[in-house]
Amino acid sequence: MWFIKMTAIQAIYTFCQAWFEQFDVAKASDFLSDDICFAGTGKDEHAHGKGEMIAYIQHDIAELSEPFYCDIAVLDEQTVTACVQNLSIHLNLKNTTYAWLLYGFFTLIQVDTGEWKIKSFHFAEPSQHQREGEHYPQTLVLENMARLRLNLLNDSLPGGMMGGYLEEGFPFYFINRQMLDYLGYEDEEAFVADVGGYISNCMHPKDRARVDQAVERQLQINGKYVVEYRMKKKDGSYIWVHDLGMRMIAEDGRPAITSVCFDITAQKRAQEEVMRLYNNIPGAVFRCRFDKDFSVIDANDGLFEFLGYTRAEFAAMGNKMAAVIYPDDLAVITDILNAQLQHGNMIHNENRLICKDGEVKWISMKAQLFTEQEKEKFFYCVFVDVTEEKRLQERVKEIYEKELAYFAELASSDGSIQGRLNVTQNRMESYLTTSDVAIAQVGDSYEETIENLASSAVDQEYGENIRNILDRQKVLADYTAGKTDYHFEFLRRRNNGSAFWCSTSFRSYLNLESRDVIVFFYTFDITEQKLQEQLLHKIAELDYDVIAEIDIARDTYQLISFNPEQADTVPSELSFQEGTQKIANRFLDGEFKQEYLTKLNYPYMQRQLSKKDFYSFIVEFQNHAKEKSVKRYQIFYINKDLQRVCMTRTDVTDIVRKEQQQKQDLAAALAAAEQANAAKSDFLSRMSHEIRTPMNAIIGMSTVAAQSIGNDELVAGCISKIGISSRFLLSLINDILDMSRIESGKMLLKNENIPTEEFMNGVNSICYTQAETKGVDYECIVDPLLDDYYVGDAMKLQQVLINILSNAIKFTGEGGKVSFSATQRQKTKNDAVLRFIINDTGVGMSEEFLPHIFEPFSQESTGTTALYGGTGLGLAISKHIVDMMDGKISVHSIKGVGTEFTVDVKLGITEEEKLRHRKKKLDCNFSHLKTLVVDDDVAVCEGAMVTLQEMGVTAEWVDSGRKAVHLVQELWREHKYYDMILIDWKMPEMDGIETARQIRGIVGLDVTIIIMTAYDWSAIEHEARLAGVNLLMSKPMFKSSLISAFTKALGMKEEQEQQTELINYDFTGKRVLLVEDNPLNTEVAKMLLENRGFTVDTAENGLRALEAFSKSGKGYYDAILMDIRMPLMDGLTATISIRHLSNEDAATIPIIAMTANAFDDDIEKSKAAGMNMHLAKPIDPERLYQTLHDFIFGKES
Repeated sequence: MWFIKMTAIQAIYTFCQAWFEQFDVAKASDFLSDDICFAGTGKDEHAHGKGEMIAYIQHDIAELSEPFYCDIAVLDEQTVTACVQNLSIHLNLKNTTYAWLLYGFFTLIQVDTGEWKIKSFHFAEPSQHQREGEHYPQTLVLENMARLRLNLLNDSLPGGMMGGYLEEGFPFYFINRQMLDYLGYEDEEAFVADVGGYISNCMHPKDRARVDQAVERQLQINGKYVVEYRMKKKDGSYIWVHDLGMRMIAEDGRPAITSVCFDITAQKRAQEEVMRLYNNIPGAVFRCRFDKDFSVIDANDGLFEFLGYTRAEFAAMGNKMAAVIYPDDLAVITDILNAQLQHGNMIHNENRLICKDGEVKWISMKAQLFTEQEKEKFFYCVFVDVTEEKRLQERVKEIYEKELAYFAELASSDGSIQGRLNVTQNRMESYLTTSDVAIAQVGDSYEETIENLASSAVDQEYGENIRNILDRQKVLADYTAGKTDYHFEFLRRRNNGSAFWCSTSFRSYLNLESRDVIVFFYTFDITEQKLQEQLLHKIAELDYDVIAEIDIARDTYQLISFNPEQADTVPSELSFQEGTQKIANRFLDGEFKQEYLTKLNYPYMQRQLSKKDFYSFIVEFQNHAKEKSVKRYQIFYINKDLQRVCMTRTDVTDIVRKEQQQKQDLAAALAAAEQANAAKSDFLSRMSHEIRTPMNAIIGMSTVAAQSIGNDELVAGCISKIGISSRFLLSLINDILDMSRIESGKMLLKNENIPTEEFMNGVNSICYTQAETKGVDYECIVDPLLDDYYVGDAMKLQQVLINILSNAIKFTGEGGKVSFSATQRQKTKNDAVLRFIINDTGVGMSEEFLPHIFEPFSQESTGTTALYGGTGLGLAISKHIVDMMDGKISVHSIKGVGTEFTVDVKLGITEEEKLRHRKKKLDCNFSHLKTLVVDDDVAVCEGAMVTLQEMGVTAEWVDSGRKAVHLVQELWREHKYYDMILIDWKMPEMDGIETARQIRGIVGLDVTIIIMTAYDWSAIEHEARLAGVNLLMSKPMFKSSLISAFTKALGMKEEQEQQTELINYDFTGKRVLLVEDNPLNTEVAKMLLENRGFTVDTAENGLRALEAFSKSGKGYYDAILMDIRMPLMDGLTATISIRHLSNEDAATIPIIAMTANAFDDDIEKSKAAGMNMHLAKPIDPERLYQTLHDFIFGKES
């Protein structure tokens, strides 16, 4: 091995090099004996045995960041025996961080193999304070005293102290208690371990380079430094410290620095917050001296961001604001500031600054002047960028001046009307026009001018639109909001009665001198242009992507209209023939190219057009991307004599391509059609069921009425019920219209009087019949406190209630019960809340379905539809109507048990209407009457009691016929009796007729017996009369109906309600043109019109109507009644055509739509076509007469 022949000294050399220079633990351990003993220089530095010694060497090497250089000198060598030697050495260890001087004492033994092994050794560190001749150094005593004084000084300082050697990384020198507290350490050892022995490791990484440079630079000047940086605490956070340090020599002779550190974290955060606020102030904020250069003392970031300079660049310019102030402004700014400072220390000025990129910007600056103790003056300044505002002002001024120039230019041109209105001052300042179109004169007010302009519009609605848009206050408000332009194109009347199309533009400006809002307006005659546009519009409807006018004689063409996306397939040359050749070469090939060139050749055009009015052909185009498209060309003469031809082109690519898959599409379409047909059939089936319900009542009542001719009262009742059912039938048909209105937001409510009794009887007359037919018990309970009249939409409310009641009856099986109650929940001066509750014992609904019950076309299952019918629209419409009535509709249901709907609606109340329309006088004296009420429904009896007591009647009640007979018999024995007995018809055990028969047998003819029934009593009237019944009346009982019944029974003359006087319309001498294609409708309408004196001319379609009116003179017809859907020409087209005829009254004759097209879109289309009014079929005669009266006699007045 490499150490076999080593001497003891060589073994020591090799051992130290392996340990300190090579960091080779294994090699060093080869020199150790198994029982080696070791003592080091530090406390607890010792080892016993080879294992502990190896562990010590490993730990020592691990603590070192780099190897040492070993300088070994032998001080003494002693041979104890041939195999034992003692050595004393001088060991000097050095690296870039440490220089360490040690004395080493070794005992070595030579083993049997001849190798030298270290038996024991220890190191000693000589004292640097021991002088020659001193065994116990006195300097240690002095150093200890100095250290005590230093510790006292450290504790008294306000900051912490620490030190480091002036070597790479600042190796740790010392730290005091205060500094350890700053950084959160318990002791010095923890701090040193955490920073790895280097002070620089506790600095923030981003601060180290800056701090190193600053410290080095300042120490070179005077050996001291001041620096601020972030220092890391034990928990990983950082504090800001203010570090004051100086150079010194440490006890070991090494150069070091010692410093005092103050925690300035709070101050730094405050400064950062201030700077953050300072730099986030909008605009620029700075402080400058009041000198000739306006030298900047300090500024926020906003100043430099505005100017585009960095702080360093601006500093290089001398920090002078004068360097960036626009020269013209700089020359006068001092005088401006001095002038303002005469009135205080605040200034406000606008001037220009020159930015780094050369851009000149306007600023608005405010500043305050301060004077320091040294009499130096400086400004605190704030400015914002107003460049855009300045530019806008200049632009407004420029536009205003251009408008004045344009106005002057127009004044010298012909065919234009122009003027200038001062909106602010409300007067016409300038006006140039001709007398036949003049609407004002200079000096007129703005309102007069606009009113005259609006009145000149042929279309009165358009005139009203002009008034609204050009309202003076609105125009002023619009200008403030930034709206300045208005444009109108409309048909306008001249003062001589002729008309012309005009284009009128208004534009408002601000007169910068007077600050008045000025409006310039210009009007041009665009009649010819409009006529051309109408022609092009007709052509464009054919969906052409190119329309061109070709001049064959000159070989030129002009594009009238084309699709910009197809621009590259349109000839761009002036010569049409050259252009077509280039297009053919680029986009066509083969037979398509030949056909294209042939059929656009002039001789071919002329030959074809000499034979027929037009010809067409189809060619296939292919672009550069190989995409194909198919074009259809049509050629026809515009003017044969001038050889002017029109060429149109249509893209039919989709049509051609779809031909190949039409068979598949037809199959899919057939399936879809069958599905749609099935859906339609299902819907029609449900609609049929719903329509048949009121239709059944109409047919039944018609039959009863026909069989009861002579019985005026019964016939009148039947006709009344027919009317009610007819109106409900119409409301069912209107369900679809209602859904359309709901979806478009156009459903409106009427505000009309609702007679409570008539309203409730109308609901019950339908529902009683339905319930009786199905074998369902129907009960209606009415709050006796209900008013006679309310205000609201009776038809819509009735629609809601009948829909819910019909559903309740429909979904309730035979023997079940449906109850309907009406109560007044609350009442104020102007309105009342009515609550309607509908209960049934029907099939009920599941909880899962209830959230969807008010959705359109919603039914719980398809089986429900099949079993019970229904459109699925009723409840959706009902919900919307109730919402519009400021009400609420709710539902509770249990599957298999039944359902309850609650409807709350708010209706109006007017005391005047209530008094004026009260049907029965309430001053009748019934206090002498004694009455018995017989009904098996306790609620009905109690309600009747309340009503009768209000009438002053003494009343009692019993809940069965047998009890009533027994009670009457008991009284009769006592020679007492009831004056009136009210008996319900349908009661268990003994019905009302049998009860009446038995009572009549007891009391004779002296007592009035009245049968009450909720059902149609015509079938039992004869039997009731035979049983001795005096009167029959409908349930529920209202006060007015009871008063009427009592009055009639007592033989008193019933006071009838004063009927509203109907206007006896007389149209004698007036003539209307009736346009209707249905002969039966024509006959009915003609009869209604002739009954009021009209002379009626008829036409079976729009074309005949157009012909008849065009041949008539002015005023021949007073009105036209126009159907919409007709053959040959529909009503809309006929109306448009009539309005454009040359007849003097073509634009003014009233044209009234009288059609079954009742959707809101249909109404809008009729108005757009020029119709004055829209009446939906079936026609209400009174409304027809009223409408004609308003238009004909209103026009004459």
